[in-house]
Amino acid sequence: MRRRAVVIVALTLALATAAAGIALAVASTAGTDAARSGSATPSASASVAVPVTADDYCYVEAMIYYRVEEQELAQTLLRKEGLDAGASGFAQGIAERDEDELDDLREWYVSWADARPLEPPADGPCAGHGADHAQMPGMPAWSTLQGLVDAQHPDAERRFAEILQAQNLGMEALVALILEGDPHPAVAESASRVLEQAEADQETLQGILDALP
Repeated sequence: MRRRAVVIVALTLALATAAAGIALAVASTAGTDAARSGSATPSASASVAVPVTADDYCYVEAMIYYRVEEQELAQTLLRKEGLDAGASGFAQGIAERDEDELDDLREWYVSWADARPLEPPADGPCAGHGADHAQMPGMPAWSTLQGLVDAQHPDAERRFAEILQAQNLGMEALVALILEGDPHPAVAESASRVLEQAEADQETLQGILDALP
């Protein structure tokens, strides 16, 4: 029981820290001169002097939340014993894979701070996400997260895969809306990679589910 309580507290703090980290990033970048030009971004396409819109910024913020949540889910699974090799290997690869993407996203988040909408958007691709993106499509409810915390093999792997499948569908929906508009070149490039990765992950996750007893 004590270990379970520690895990629950750790998960709660991790989720709270993710939201707090984004808020601190905004506070630390007030007055950034390069916010709308894209000139401070790391990739070649991001260096083009193209205006950054609220939709561009909202995409970046949403993807940070998706990827951080994905990492937290993987870490929660990996605390368990007796895991299926396919599920544990996929979970172990998430942190390393996502970190490079998060480096780019966080840099855009900082340099594009002036494009951040003052209020949650009422329309567009990020409408309905809420003030902290907790209502984004595919984001797991607290009860769903608690179910993963409590679960053991093979139910833990099953819950992990199903949560990520739902989250990937949410990301795919967001990416489709972003690409239907006129995104910044860096956002378009990132969104295309996200879509490709999500589709590949769906196949891997289904394979994990099919292999479980």
